[in-house]
Amino acid sequence: MTLSMTELAQAREVVGRVLDELGLDAYLFEVEPHEGHWEIRVECPVAEGWESCRLTADKEYLLRGTDDAVVHAVLVDAWGDALADCRRKA
Repeated sequence: MTLSMTELAQAREVVGRVLDELGLDAYLFEVEPHEGHWEIRVECPVAEGWESCRLTADKEYLLRGTDDAVVHAVLVDAWGDALADCRRKA
């Protein structure tokens, strides 16, 4: 699998935008490309400390998410459920 730095930067931008929209207090994340999908590892604060969560997304979603409102909404919905335990901004 050939991966350009531009693609990785774009994927990180999309992930950051989605996580910001979810209103998390704080978070750390990494994007890791795999065949067929990409894995996003997120660490975020919960009542008991910090929680680690692994999310997945289609590569094309992460590369189109900055320009495609439907793809962005799909990621917000899917990841919002997975990160529901993370503290939200007031």
